[in-house]
Amino acid sequence: MKYTFCEKILWHAMSGAIVDFLASEHPNWDIGLVKIKANKRYRQIIADSPDIGSLSKNSLRTCLSSGALWLAFYESCEEKISDEEFGEMVKATINAPIIAKAFSAKNPFTEKAQMKKEKSVKRDNNASDSEFNWKTEFIKGRDKDEYTTIYKQCGICALAKKENHPELVKYMCTLDTLSVDMFGGVLRRTKTLAEGKDCCDFYICKKGSRWDLKNK
Repeated sequence: MKYTFCEKILWHAMSGAIVDFLASEHPNWDIGLVKIKANKRYRQIIADSPDIGSLSKNSLRTCLSSGALWLAFYESCEEKISDEEFGEMVKATINAPIIAKAFSAKNPFTEKAQMKKEKSVKRDNNASDSEFNWKTEFIKGRDKDEYTTIYKQCGICALAKKENHPELVKYMCTLDTLSVDMFGGVLRRTKTLAEGKDCCDFYICKKGSRWDLKNK
């Protein structure tokens, strides 16, 4: 892939939170040097990854590039961090004000939003046949307060496998739970591709809706 405006924006939005997290956990590290190495590695991972379409053609490009950024920092640390600390780094990134604000501003629980989501899924699926793209099925709910998304292929899984870090995928999946919570939803899933299952089944309903109360 080319290093585009999308990747630049993600770097500026995410790297600060990651640097702050690592600095607090490892005060003796040369964090400035870690950041420089991570930026260089991030650009290299992007360059080495198959193109899955521009952001205007594939909304999931941001997910793939975010995964590349997290892996770049993981590889650039002065010493290897644990998988669990990597997971905490991902959480710190998602909770960064600019990222949290972006997710909180979303409202998928409208008829218009679900129609838009349905069109977006078709567009994203057609953007690329690469294993680095997602293969997605969107199922509208019984009303606007619920819907289901089935991922039969995951670009993050392919990227992590290529970079020899498949064990880290489940920690990057934290993005799903936290982001859904931020836009006022509840995520329930019974299996994931990261576990070696045949798909990730995302059932999402609005907090406090009759579907949420029924499931509880």
